[in-house]
Amino acid sequence: MNEIAIKVENLGKSYKLGTVGTQSLARDLFGLFSSAEREKAEEKTLWAIQDVDFSIKRGDAVGIVGKNGAGKSTLLKLLSRTTAPTTGSIKVSGKISSLLEVGTGFHPELTGRENVFLNGAIMGMSKRDIKSKFDEIVEFSGVARFIDTPVKRYSSGMYVRLAFAVAAHLETEIMIIDEVLAVGDVDFQKKCLGKMKDVTGNEGRTVLFVSHNMSSVKALCNHGIFLEKGRLMLTGPVQAVTEAYTAANKGLLETTELALRSDRSGNGAVRLVDFFVQDTAGNMIDTLLTGEDIVFCFTLQCGAEDARNIDFGLNFYDAEDGNLGVLYSSYQSVFFEMKAGELQQIKCVIPAFPFTLGSYKVGTRIMVNNEESDWLLGGAGFILVENGDFYGTGSTGFSHQYMTNFLGRWIIPNK
Repeated sequence: MNEIAIKVENLGKSYKLGTVGTQSLARDLFGLFSSAEREKAEEKTLWAIQDVDFSIKRGDAVGIVGKNGAGKSTLLKLLSRTTAPTTGSIKVSGKISSLLEVGTGFHPELTGRENVFLNGAIMGMSKRDIKSKFDEIVEFSGVARFIDTPVKRYSSGMYVRLAFAVAAHLETEIMIIDEVLAVGDVDFQKKCLGKMKDVTGNEGRTVLFVSHNMSSVKALCNHGIFLEKGRLMLTGPVQAVTEAYTAANKGLLETTELALRSDRSGNGAVRLVDFFVQDTAGNMIDTLLTGEDIVFCFTLQCGAEDARNIDFGLNFYDAEDGNLGVLYSSYQSVFFEMKAGELQQIKCVIPAFPFTLGSYKVGTRIMVNNEESDWLLGGAGFILVENGDFYGTGSTGFSHQYMTNFLGRWIIPNK
């Protein structure tokens, strides 16, 4: 079990951000041989990964963590050999199955059934071997009804379900999974984590897993890799790595304005630019009391076009990054609209706030027409909670800390 599955030495990947190809051929050729132009090109070189060294043992489950833009996805593409390194070397022992982004490896015109066999063939498996796993793959994915439908008609969730099932069940020694599992529902995510535990614990396969959810990383992985700005910050036991990442991430939340944060995903149709908390009298507060009615206030900014069917999601995480509760406005059939360039404040009132003493991270996600518009991957900020009179008995006491549903009331202008 101590055999090395992956060994990386002096790994680097750079991209040129210059303008070659945008002018005349003569001008481009002159630029290639001009020392001044070469210096400019060097200034415009982006190193997505640089000077990275590590090794992974067979049977390890490795969590790769880091802020958006840290180089995680680039690293996985290099390990999957979907792109070539600029410097260094990668030595891999065994076949690799990878799930890097929605749609990777599937041909949109082919059916789910045809794509299963195509993927298996690409991985070097025989038709007989694929057939022996086919029923198990379909059952796990839950898309049996649509298995003979072209995958271009699948939802993103169905795509991920089938793609993960293929990657997990075909006979490869190494599984590489990016954070695309966030597309699936919570039950399927748990099912995927259970399967990944099984392939490492019982089958001795190696798993590399990228996620912003530290509780998932710690539940699955025994080893961690922390990247920041393309460089390796720490590698080692997963607990030490996740603690280092959480500390660095908390510093980011405390020092960077929401509108300037870069650790976000989505198409930007509507973005979160401010967040604060009030009591019911409208006073801004920095400490919450258990059992008090709390008002969470969010300022949104619309992009260059009008936005309709906006759905705002709010959730809370504990110190281990475990999700304690979630509430989308759509849960109460509340959707709203914004004009291009408009700033709008929305509020969510949570009566009898249910958490006990501690610090909690506030997460947000904005959906527009069922597409992700803005998701702050590291959360919108932290709240501090002190014990209050949750039960109305005149003294502080314990609350329902692990409550998973909130009786929130959304306040949207003109609704």
